[in-house]
Amino acid sequence: MQVFTQKRNPITGSTEWDVQHEDYDYHQEIARSAFADMLHDSERNKKYYRALQLAIEKMHIDGKKANVLDIGTGTGLLSIMAAKCGADSIIACEAFKPMAECCLKILERNGVADKITVIPKRSTDITVGEDGDMKEKANILVTEVFDTELIGEGALPTFSHAHKYLLEEDCIVVPDSAIIYAQVVECPTLQKWNKLNDLADEDLNIILKTPQKMKDCAGSAAVHDIQLSQLPRQAFRELSEQIPVFYYDWSGKTPIDFKRTVKQEFKVIATGKAQMVFMWWELNMDTEGKIVLSCAPWWSHPDADLSSERPQDSIPWRDHWMQAVYYLPQEISVQNDTEVTLISCQDDYSLWFYLEDGKTKYKNYKRPVCECGVHMILSRTHVSYLNDGRRSKKFLSQLKEELVKDAIVLDLNGSSFMGLASAKLGAKHVYIVENMNLNIGILNDYIKENNLDNVTILSDLSDEIFKEVTNITCDPNFSTAVLPWENLKVAYLLYKYKSKLRETISIIPEGCEFWAMPVEFQDLHKIRIPLDVCEGIDMTVFDSLVESSRLISDAEIEAQPLWEYPCKCRGQPRKLLEIDLQHLTPTFATDGTNPILDIEVDDVQPVNGFVLWSCWKIGGKSISCGPTEWPAVGERVNWDPHTRQAVKILKKSHNVSGADTWSYQVACDLEKGQFDVTIHLVHDS
Repeated sequence: MQVFTQKRNPITGSTEWDVQHEDYDYHQEIARSAFADMLHDSERNKKYYRALQLAIEKMHIDGKKANVLDIGTGTGLLSIMAAKCGADSIIACEAFKPMAECCLKILERNGVADKITVIPKRSTDITVGEDGDMKEKANILVTEVFDTELIGEGALPTFSHAHKYLLEEDCIVVPDSAIIYAQVVECPTLQKWNKLNDLADEDLNIILKTPQKMKDCAGSAAVHDIQLSQLPRQAFRELSEQIPVFYYDWSGKTPIDFKRTVKQEFKVIATGKAQMVFMWWELNMDTEGKIVLSCAPWWSHPDADLSSERPQDSIPWRDHWMQAVYYLPQEISVQNDTEVTLISCQDDYSLWFYLEDGKTKYKNYKRPVCECGVHMILSRTHVSYLNDGRRSKKFLSQLKEELVKDAIVLDLNGSSFMGLASAKLGAKHVYIVENMNLNIGILNDYIKENNLDNVTILSDLSDEIFKEVTNITCDPNFSTAVLPWENLKVAYLLYKYKSKLRETISIIPEGCEFWAMPVEFQDLHKIRIPLDVCEGIDMTVFDSLVESSRLISDAEIEAQPLWEYPCKCRGQPRKLLEIDLQHLTPTFATDGTNPILDIEVDDVQPVNGFVLWSCWKIGGKSISCGPTEWPAVGERVNWDPHTRQAVKILKKSHNVSGADTWSYQVACDLEKGQFDVTIHLVHDS
């Protein structure tokens, strides 16, 4: 059975009805449950396994039964490990019903269904007693309720409740404890993800000043989770050593604090601007602290091979636990060898940080809240895009060249500043199309800060305005766009207004292209490929569940910030589609088959995915939203960090040769605002 659901079309901006499977939301939750990514983490699995083995052995040595409680069991992996280690009884709770049902099938498949009792409840709803869910309290707890922020998934209330109601006083917990580390850094690269800079041209003349309220805004305390190990080492300066800021005793020997503020003085190790805090954590898996699982970036990771060409490749890869960036409410200049104070704050589910020196003091350490609008309406990636001087300087240069005397400019993207820049560069008047109130608020703040009196913001356009317009500008990166082709909103709008525009009108950008190529992801494919067997445990039941749900709920192609996820080029980039914005037609459609390589080669190479991206033409020059330089087959690709690319991950890796090909189909309907693309690897047989 199918049902109608509403969804927003990012190209047209309108809300449309779409036909979906009646259990679409249910299947989407399964498909995006992220269990597979975590279960591909071999180091995590092995360290949990070993710590469980030690805990069960210790109970038996002490003459006790090993009664295990597994909170948030998911697929049942940790419970099955406990059974293999000889646990006497095992209770596994899982509140997500589809996963609880899947877990029962996995237990049956692995021959341990009689040893493990699955309770489809949250641990906080479990009762203990003769008529309860558990007959007696457990003396071993194993759980994995952590996220990048460590406590964001409710670890604190989960452990606190378990010790109060579900566990014996003298119990063993796996993991036993955790430590959160912080490091104060200067990183202009990442600061571009947080604060809007003044807009400057190629001669470094300031075209638009950023409103003071945005410069002074404390920003958002929301964590910026990121693969810090992929950040170029020269992009940041360490201003402190790693500082242990919070210790969490999961064992129950000491009470858990739900709210706390810790002040720590430290000696600055380099002169610079303290802009943010890098954060990561480690788990002590056993009671003696011999088994440690670290989520540190490579320069602080205990297992990193610092002598290797790429030390970041020598540590375990994870996408479920990354590192975190917390932007300080105020940037502070610090001097080498001076003492400053780091203030680390924690509530039930989150963290935030302040920094104080002799001049900078705070009356309170409340969680920072955005008061300028930027951090509420614009994604961090979009903020970084607006700060991308490489792109904006080309755009500004072309604007200067094309603005005619007494120019009337129409800006089709109110989430960028090119219309405002036109007003400063000499346009007689600028009309900006925008209907989102928060975007309008940001534009009005810029208008006031830069004393602009020749700008009008409109939600719709009249025929009279079209008669005036001499220039159209549209920075092809809308704040609502996620996938590359969603920025074709510019083509949709131009086609919509086509009959009303002068034939001689100037349009920036003048066109776009869509490109694709086969790649070998170093690790990203693990978020989608099947588990099959995990630590000797058959997980094919889970694979089938996830795959069937993905077919119902997930698109074949998704957006990813590929600068964080290394890959190698495994075939020549190919142009799929080209659109001339000066000569638009209602539809564009192409298809074709491409060889992996232009020449026949004997060697085979692995391909596990495809990447698609857009290139925009400005002044005859191409601005890539994909590779920052032309990819060389067999080499790593450097990706534009200010946009997301489109990714298709194959279900398995394929060894291909020069005889193999890949095919594609692209269809673009500008009247309906629809874009469809499919891509397939074709083996030569």
